[in-house]
Amino acid sequence: MARYILVSVLLIVVSATGYAAEQEKEDSKGVICEGRYALCTSAPCIPDPSDPDKKAICSCEVTDGKSFGMKECSQRKPSTDANGVTMVTSSYSFAQAPTNPILVCPAGKPWTNCLDSPCIVDPMDPLHAICTCDLVRTDAFVTYGGACNTLTCDTAYWSGATFSMIDSGTSVLLKEMGIEKSPLTYCPGMEPK
Repeated sequence: MARYILVSVLLIVVSATGYAAEQEKEDSKGVICEGRYALCTSAPCIPDPSDPDKKAICSCEVTDGKSFGMKECSQRKPSTDANGVTMVTSSYSFAQAPTNPILVCPAGKPWTNCLDSPCIVDPMDPLHAICTCDLVRTDAFVTYGGACNTLTCDTAYWSGATFSMIDSGTSVLLKEMGIEKSPLTYCPGMEPK
């Protein structure tokens, strides 16, 4: 009887673990939300003085519309505290795609991952936000910043994404928005093969 109970408990734990792993896999596809968000796809950044090896501070745009992120919409909803400080979340969208071709930078150059990062809206300019993003020094990356100048890969800390990150966000946005052809363009000679 004790063995039967132990086996039953183990089966329940294994089933729950499998469900959790499956749920995590589902959640990793990302979420499209509608509303106000920070757009950091071309943001220039600097290392955060309080944690210069791991964090960066980025100057991002504030915009409205559909955007992609990994957090649920309830976690990305803008909020304003009692002091009038408005917080938004950095998300990904196609808003800068028509005017900013994508620059590809090699692995080993510093860049920042701003997806789902916390941002404070500039009280003097509500169309801009300051975001605290993760600093990355591995993987090749793409950015809407840099104006196709590869020298900026060495001298700037652009907000960016890996190829798999941008592919994932782009495919989810295309499907959600009913767009057949991707609006993304790459700098000359940098189109993915």
